[in-house]
Amino acid sequence: MNEVSCAFPPQKLAQVANDIVQGRIQGRIVGWYHSHPGHGLFLSQTDLDTHMQFYQFSPYAISLVADPKSAEFGIWIYENGIGVVQLPANYIHII
Repeated sequence: MNEVSCAFPPQKLAQVANDIVQGRIQGRIVGWYHSHPGHGLFLSQTDLDTHMQFYQFSPYAISLVADPKSAEFGIWIYENGIGVVQLPANYIHII
């Protein structure tokens, strides 16, 4: 890991999923989030690969990226036939 790169090990995700199935923890996997401080809103190839790891648990899995320096965030989903796409801001409602 360094200032601009961090990978989510697939083994850790599998461990969390197994803990849910075995009843050791409650909940469900809906996606993941991380930040890009001062780098803007985008998904790197590593982020795209990570997103697809989460897609195996739900076709509605999301990736959320926040840039705390610009106070912006974006949400990505997988759309059949297209791939991973960013949701338009008017699709996002914070309540």
